[in-house]
Amino acid sequence: MPAWSRRRFLAAALLCAAVTGVPSTAAAEGITLLRAQLNLHGEIWQLAGGYAIDLSTTLEDALRRGVQLTFVQTFRATRPRSFWFAEDIAEVSRVLRLSYNALLRQYYVTVSGHTTSHPSLEEALEFIGDFNDWAVLHQSQVNRKHQYVLAVRMYLDVSQLPKPLQVNAVASQRWQLDSGWREWNFRP
Repeated sequence: MPAWSRRRFLAAALLCAAVTGVPSTAAAEGITLLRAQLNLHGEIWQLAGGYAIDLSTTLEDALRRGVQLTFVQTFRATRPRSFWFAEDIAEVSRVLRLSYNALLRQYYVTVSGHTTSHPSLEEALEFIGDFNDWAVLHQSQVNRKHQYVLAVRMYLDVSQLPKPLQVNAVASQRWQLDSGWREWNFRP
């Protein structure tokens, strides 16, 4: 049997992985907006839609070792004006905390003081990414005459990590999760 060099072995392994469809380690990790829209319920505009969240292996490992991950969802509404800066109509944020209990093998999500349990990480991330008809505007804040610019953002708040991990989070991209601002026009 011929002796293979390290380079030839790695090339063959990558070729086999590509042919068999095994995902590479460079798979997309992060937070992606799936859908966002406003629906009127009574006098309250509620945000419907959600995000797809894919954690890196570093974040999954930290979560299973007892590190609580804190996510922040932010909604912003502004009214553009031609003669001056845009008028701020509303800016609303909510904090979602994800933790894991190794003894019970359950994931816990806390939103506004209300905690839910989930048997799998996928279920917990789906729950975190969902807007759950989030009330963001009152009907009196918007006028049919104007067009508004709405924006949403979700990110992992690394300032809520334990202090030793904050240093690592600043230096490493594996800890950085941010959807960035996604904007769209809205007329009530």
